[in-house]
Amino acid sequence: AKADHILIAGHDGGTGASRWTGIKHAGLPFELGIAETHQTLVLNGLRGRVSLETDGCLRSGLDVALACALGAEMFGFATAPLIAMGCIMMRKCH
Repeated sequence: AKADHILIAGHDGGTGASRWTGIKHAGLPFELGIAETHQTLVLNGLRGRVSLETDGCLRSGLDVALACALGAEMFGFATAPLIAMGCIMMRKCH
């Protein structure tokens, strides 16, 4: 519906602020989502119209490079900023 930005969130990562069943039993790695989305957009001639963003367990430059190679143009980080702000990452927010 005329989207110009698509966010693919991987199953890893997160702050633990959702329900326990959602944390442990839902989702797929961001690599699958980015690859499938990129391929589908290319096949339908829509890749130039939208930007792809990914997040979910991006912990190193290698993760960012992999996401970029699979088609992501933007990257979301949450864990690293939380740690920098003093979060102790107990993953008990839920």
